[in-house]
Amino acid sequence: MEYIFVYGVFRDAGKMLIDNSIYCGEAFVIGNMYMVDEFYPGFIRNSDGYKIRGDVYLLEKNLFESLDEYEGEDYSRVKIWVMINDYSIPIYCWIYEYNKDISKFKEIKSGDWLLR
Repeated sequence: MEYIFVYGVFRDAGKMLIDNSIYCGEAFVIGNMYMVDEFYPGFIRNSDGYKIRGDVYLLEKNLFESLDEYEGEDYSRVKIWVMINDYSIPIYCWIYEYNKDISKFKEIKSGDWLLR
């Protein structure tokens, strides 16, 4: 089993891909989020960024193959420290980080894809 932090489509329209996983709670990471298009965002790590809100799940490792395929070549799956909102202990989670140019995308300053 592995932890994953989801901040965009997997909290929204793509949630069915992780529905059988264990929900661990709301969480945040520090970075920037951009509207890649109206259906999905892109997260970029940035220590000078702001809180990006999302959810942490514990899921079976074999799910990553289908999640990686779903995210495609525009995203890299990396591990980062995530803060669960109810606790002050960080957890090391997988996250999908956008790996293309974001200069033409609108920044989502709320840090919450569901409030876009």
